[in-house]
Amino acid sequence: MPKPVIIPGAGRFMRSLLAPALLLGIVLTLVMPDRTVAQLPRERVETDEPVDNVFWAMTNVGISTVRNLSEGNLNSSVLHTFGLVDRGIEHLYGLDDGANTRIRLDYAISDRFSAGVGRMTFNKVVDIGGKYNILRQTTTGSIPVELAVKASMGINTMPNTGYRFSERLSYFTSVMIARKFNSFSLQLTPMIAHFNRTVGDNPDQLFGLGIVTNYELTDRLALSAEYLPVFGDRNANTHDAMALALNIDTGGHIFQIFFTSSQWHNEEFIMANNRDRFWKGDFRFGFNIHRVFGIGR
Repeated sequence: MPKPVIIPGAGRFMRSLLAPALLLGIVLTLVMPDRTVAQLPRERVETDEPVDNVFWAMTNVGISTVRNLSEGNLNSSVLHTFGLVDRGIEHLYGLDDGANTRIRLDYAISDRFSAGVGRMTFNKVVDIGGKYNILRQTTTGSIPVELAVKASMGINTMPNTGYRFSERLSYFTSVMIARKFNSFSLQLTPMIAHFNRTVGDNPDQLFGLGIVTNYELTDRLALSAEYLPVFGDRNANTHDAMALALNIDTGGHIFQIFFTSSQWHNEEFIMANNRDRFWKGDFRFGFNIHRVFGIGR
């Protein structure tokens, strides 16, 4: 048998390669399964999430919207409406005639239910109530609309009226149905208001249909409008209310600048007391400020 050829230093050379080869084998063992998984085809997961910003604020001008708060958040609203613009420069186009101001706080008990309290200058009305979102429009279209209900009670706290406590009360209920179409949103709001005491032959119940629209010009600006016709019996010398608004998202709050026919706030009082007609030039300037505070759960 021929003797093997002995190459001087070959043993040391092979031993020097053993450690790197072993290390390379361990690395390949760890890496190759991951590379194999990474080569599998990826499937896109569709999430069925609620549509954002169907409306930008919980109230448009005078009509509530389907927008609600996330659990644990607090919303503060300050609403101002001044006198008629056609009063001229002597009255600073209505700004000198005094504002009807409403301040309200709403707290989200859950992602679908919020409750709050507010106060309005006119008749010193204090109102308490809540809003519940039954349906949320989803991004996949599995739920095509938003559906919310609102119920509230108002108390006229004006002194020296001669009214008993029960006669000072009013009640309001509405159903809000809305949908967002890309940058455009539409809401229909059938509503009913009941007043325990009325003046003269005015009805104690009023029925209306609020129509609210919103069109997003940019991420920061939107135009909105609302119209509130009353159906059936209505108070004497009253007219359907209308408003146009510019919504500004400042990043910290929603600021609404608007012209409206009604100086009243809350849907029931708008239906009961609006005596001006927007398209006849009977409109007034106003603004709303909405701010959300995340105060925890």
